[in-house]
Amino acid sequence: MSRPINDAKERQLISLLRVNARESLTNLAKRLGVSRSAVQERLARLERDRVVAGYTVVMGDGAMPGALKAHALVEIDARHLAGIVRALRGMPEVRRCSTASGPFDLVVTVEAMTSERLDQTLDSIGQLTGVKRTATTVLLADKFER
Repeated sequence: MSRPINDAKERQLISLLRVNARESLTNLAKRLGVSRSAVQERLARLERDRVVAGYTVVMGDGAMPGALKAHALVEIDARHLAGIVRALRGMPEVRRCSTASGPFDLVVTVEAMTSERLDQTLDSIGQLTGVKRTATTVLLADKFER
């Protein structure tokens, strides 16, 4: 379990990493007004304390031209949550799964190269044991991502 972030420099460091997780320690140090070793120590502490749990690749607009993205809102029987999440994790088109408040329990982000594959994936989600109903919104364009 991660600890809360109470330090202003840590919050600033995390903000910089959200914009570019590949930023060099030297550049981060300059932007934060601290030494390179101070940034390295803070980053090591953030990783050790699981405040920073990992780094990822954010795909550029041209990486998967024509890919279709959708958010599937999923209402479930709570007794089946673990099995549903496990099944979703096994679907390569599912990019993210988040719990939500309100009439739907999960928000699932799906990305597929064809409308047929998107449709198949959404059908597969709807057929999972414990899924009561779904509602889907196809995303048209990303304006930005952090």
